[in-house]
Amino acid sequence: MARGSFGRSVARAAASGGSKSYRARRPAAWYASMLAVVAVGISLVVYSRNERLHPAIVGPTATDNWQSALAVDICGVVQPNLAANPNLTAVGIRTFGNGLVDADPGAVATGSAAYEGANATLGKFASSYPGFTLTDSRLTLPVKGAKTYSNGDRCAAAAGSKAGAGTLVAKVWASPTSAGRLITSGITKIHLANGEMITVAFVPAGASIPVPSSRSALLQALGTAPVSSTTAAPAASTTTTAPAASTTTTAPSKTGKG
Repeated sequence: MARGSFGRSVARAAASGGSKSYRARRPAAWYASMLAVVAVGISLVVYSRNERLHPAIVGPTATDNWQSALAVDICGVVQPNLAANPNLTAVGIRTFGNGLVDADPGAVATGSAAYEGANATLGKFASSYPGFTLTDSRLTLPVKGAKTYSNGDRCAAAAGSKAGAGTLVAKVWASPTSAGRLITSGITKIHLANGEMITVAFVPAGASIPVPSSRSALLQALGTAPVSSTTAAPAASTTTTAPAASTTTTAPSKTGKG
């Protein structure tokens, strides 16, 4: 074939865009991927709008009454339960002296929002209790003559406890049956959740931190305490004696002589 004829053939092929069978094929996979991208994008827009219009509600609300167990461990010695708040009716997060923290924002006549949602924290409870000081590094119990414990203060060895420089930490159990997790910072920001257990501890690193002894009280408050089974004594059998049948004796008749 002459050079000119070959060049013209190539030009005609290029102008035609390939064979008819090639032109008939459609890139289905490409269209499907584009549709998937568009669908995902629409879904994300709808989801974000819904989240903005209907944000998740973080409890407790003014109509909730949540219970959490609380204990304080100082150098391996668990302290007695905090006494009932001296300002019970003035705060929405308080204790009645039973080892439980009562989060009840609606208990206050005004200002319940200060105890609701994200404001319901361990730090809020401490600041609502006169004389109770709690930070990430310092602890003072609301007891007359109580010592202030700060990070680095030494713990003497008590029975079954470690000696050494103490650090303020907290151990949190999400429920009475869950595993605990250690909190080493942001202690005052721990959110109070219904059924939660918290032990605030000033102890040397690696010390064992116990579950609050008020766990049983928490179970009772949650209505999940095990019910002890009792076996009723069998009722005493009653025997009724039928009355004895009466016996009638008939006197023999007398026969007269003629």
